Amino acid sequence: MENHGIATGAFRGQAAVEALSYGAFFMLIFVGAVAVFLQMQSQDLTRAEYAYAQQVAYGFADSIYVTSLAGTGFVQTVSVPSDLLGRGYNITISRPQQGAKNQAELETGFVYVEWIASNGKLGSVSAPTITTRYDMVTYGSQITNNTRGFVVIGSGIGRLNLSNVNGTIIVSRA
Repeated sequence: MENHGIATGAFRGQAAVEALSYGAFFMLIFVGAVAVFLQMQSQDLTRAEYAYAQQVAYGFADSIYVTSLAGTGFVQTVSVPSDLLGRGYNITISRPQQGAKNQAELETGFVYVEWIASNGKLGSVSAPTITTRYDMVTYGSQITNNTRGFVVIGSGIGRLNLSNVNGTIIVSRA
């Protein structure tokens, strides 16, 4: 009778090392797949933020368009989202600066939506408007004017009134 005890123990040791090697290899593949999946999910979230912000910008620009076309005396209440997928944002409406000297400075009718994106960078989208004649009724820090000739609307305001007064669009809190 032969002694198979030594050979059997060696085979068991080799089998254990192979099993651990296979397990480590498949774990590495799994971790890599999870990392790729999480990166793709992050990119999808960033794309969703930009798409939603573009929708907000064009929706607000369309509301300005309707208010402008409807003529003097028209007032409409516009709802704006309180956040962009859980992130605060600003709506900025450009208008001519005081003392504009050329046509390019007079034609600055755009709605900008700006926020800090999920990747930590400043996100910004814009939509053209039909007019550059804007004014506002200030409301604390939520509807303000800055020195560059912009109307800035902070997130969380919810509803705004857009009114047409002799061709000038007035933005106020609803």
